Amino acid sequence: MKKLLILLPAILVASVCSAQTLDEIVNKYYAASGAELLEKASTLYIEMKMSQMGTEMPVIINNKKPNKVKVVMSFNGMDIVTAFDGEKGYMINPLTGGTEAQEIPAEQLASIQDYNFFRDNVMDNFKAGRVKLDGVEDVNGKPAYKLSVTDEAGAVTGAYIDKETFLNVKTTQKVTQMGQEMEVESYVTEYQDVNGIKFPKVIKQIVNGMELGGMTVDKVEIDKPMEDSIFSIR
Repeated sequence: MKKLLILLPAILVASVCSAQTLDEIVNKYYAASGAELLEKASTLYIEMKMSQMGTEMPVIINNKKPNKVKVVMSFNGMDIVTAFDGEKGYMINPLTGGTEAQEIPAEQLASIQDYNFFRDNVMDNFKAGRVKLDGVEDVNGKPAYKLSVTDEAGAVTGAYIDKETFLNVKTTQKVTQMGQEMEVESYVTEYQDVNGIKFPKVIKQIVNGMELGGMTVDKVEIDKPMEDSIFSIR
């Protein structure tokens, strides 16, 4: 019993220290990324190129707070348009022969918000108490804090915060497509500063250990005027 009484305070102290360390890491990440400045913005306009298996696709993204999103991806001279107007999501996909906007099922709407650059997976789930520190690992030869981030649906993402810059340099996630589970790793190899806010510029993506492509962000505009009608494609 005496040993147990001695161990309990030690466990409590270790727990508190761990929580303080996580707080410090996340606070420095928040400051380094310029998230405070981003919170003051109303819109984001982004131009990028996505590459997959040797094919490059131009992409234009419009974001308007709190949750309006429009994505236009060009492929073989055709535009695939996905939009969420704040209430419902729609898609126009000429690759399937469709020329009219089709409503996106409610259970698939969350995936549209992956293109909402106002959202921060680490900060959102940290505020909800769903982030934990799993130690330190090397990312491209440099030490990084490994965080386990669990979203509201229970999906877990690994976020690796560089010990020197406190920017996110890698994320890991398990996804299932056509019944097959895949390990997806995304490496941010370059950042760009836009009005004091750090945006990823070059991202490399590896699936099941094989590099399949990534994306390069060519242009970011903050507070570009955007009418709500932009997000209505019905």
